[in-house]
Amino acid sequence: MGHPAGAPIAGTANYGDLEKLAVVLRLITNGGELDTLLRKLDTTLHVGYEEAARRLQIPEFWLRKRINSLPHRKMGKHVVFADDDLRAISAMHAVRPGERANSANAAHGTAIATLTPSQRSRPRSRA
Repeated sequence: MGHPAGAPIAGTANYGDLEKLAVVLRLITNGGELDTLLRKLDTTLHVGYEEAARRLQIPEFWLRKRINSLPHRKMGKHVVFADDDLRAISAMHAVRPGERANSANAAHGTAIATLTPSQRSRPRSRA
């Protein structure tokens, strides 16, 4: 069940993981907030498609397909995402049914009210 003193344990964490664990424990004992904890744990400035898709919980191909309409950074030919980009993508796709339905109906209502039928007749198809 145990291991001999000084013998390495299979699958042990590396130094970086232990450092992150120390940060977590320090924040827990000091009553730190979750956002502060997450910022200290993840020191990566930019992430690629795979990690961005994982964080947004969406398929990677969805990001790749829509990249021209999404916030991102371009490092030469490499596309990367900063935390601000991921938050902006998430905010772009927020659904607020009460607000959106009312504003959409109001916009369509004014446009429909100004429509009038055409005086020109269309030729009928001969079927």
